[in-house]
Amino acid sequence: MHVSITAVVPVSDAAPDRPTPTGGSFIDSLVARLHAEFGVEVQAIRSLAVEVLASFADARVQAFVPILVEKRLREICRSWA
Repeated sequence: MHVSITAVVPVSDAAPDRPTPTGGSFIDSLVARLHAEFGVEVQAIRSLAVEVLASFADARVQAFVPILVEKRLREICRSWA
């Protein structure tokens, strides 16, 4: 018996920093969390977040972009703190 499994990965045309259904945005909440955790200046984190997010603009699968952006920003904030 042959079983075929198909995974569906939603891909959105909306950028991850656009408002989410809850009214916030990915960048806003990430910046707030990293500022609270590492004490790095909010504007510095926000500028870097926009830059890192832009580096994933052409990624074929956008579903993991928020996770990858947060991981990269955490690494940078650790080195600054």
